[in-house]
Amino acid sequence: MNKNILWSSILLFLLGCSDQQTEQDLACDSEGELFVYCGFQNPEDLALTPDEQYLIVSEYGGMAPLSQMAYGELSLFDINAKKKHSMPMIIGSNDWGEPSCTAPSGAIAPHGIDLVERLDGRWQLAVVNHLPLERVELFELLFDTQWRLHWKGCVDVSGSYYFNDLALSDDGSFYATHMFEPQTSLAEILWNVWSKDDSGLVVRWSAEGGLEELAFTAGAFPNGIALASDANQLIVNYNLGDETRLYDLASRELIASYPHNSPDNVLIREGTVWVTNHDHAALETLTCGGKKNCPLPFSVNKLSLADLTPLQSYKFSGQQMGVGTVALKRGDSLWIGSYHADRLAEMRLVNSQ
Repeated sequence: MNKNILWSSILLFLLGCSDQQTEQDLACDSEGELFVYCGFQNPEDLALTPDEQYLIVSEYGGMAPLSQMAYGELSLFDINAKKKHSMPMIIGSNDWGEPSCTAPSGAIAPHGIDLVERLDGRWQLAVVNHLPLERVELFELLFDTQWRLHWKGCVDVSGSYYFNDLALSDDGSFYATHMFEPQTSLAEILWNVWSKDDSGLVVRWSAEGGLEELAFTAGAFPNGIALASDANQLIVNYNLGDETRLYDLASRELIASYPHNSPDNVLIREGTVWVTNHDHAALETLTCGGKKNCPLPFSVNKLSLADLTPLQSYKFSGQQMGVGTVALKRGDSLWIGSYHADRLAEMRLVNSQ
């Protein structure tokens, strides 16, 4: 039996199990280990506004072939009022992207996001967008009476790359994780769960040089990515490779690695690294079916920026939250998002061990 037939059979079995499960949406209550705030569509990635009063939320719509493709949105969450707001967006001229890339005509399908203060003092938000074409949208984040987005360009990679997350530099360039080839089948991805073959790598884009593949970053399903610009270092999660890696960009060498199961997103906050990883088998996510929340266990890990030494780990059962993908520290709280949930979650660090 070849690998495609084998894994297709496993997939059909798992989806059959999923169809037999009843829909059990999680109650929107905060009586357990997390405070939850509902009304979202898969808040997969988070960024903090410059005044640290709002979360920018990437409401993920899905990613073929792992799930059905759908549009999503970028929204704001008022941290003090605990309230979600729409994110106003206006279209400007293409000043920051590829000259041939045109403005979106309607809704987008956001995935990974990153926000950075540029060398010119303006705030730039970059967004991986899966629909209607695979591209990176570039926005200026502005504030008058409220935070809003001004579209400033894009980079079209449709047909060439399939991005998950990205990390911005203050010169407007970015590094993005190319997960696997755009036409990869679900059976091939399931095979890679076992084989852990290199399926993708990091791609760098700059206005001067265009797209450049960084061959030294090849691995199994590159996922979350963060740039420590002061040290010229790059952190990359390999979701199916079960590893977080730290690279030196000058020498293009691996500095350190941290093995753990299915790491997802990574953020650098206050001089430390925060990685969210899944504490369950990759195939278990296929049993979630049409549920709004996929309640599977996950962890948030605080690591040293110098060598990825583990400093602290917080484990969650997932019973109040869909499986976690990102954790953003702000003050004494961790804000947690998910690729399969209708809610954000907050963990109060002052009450934790």
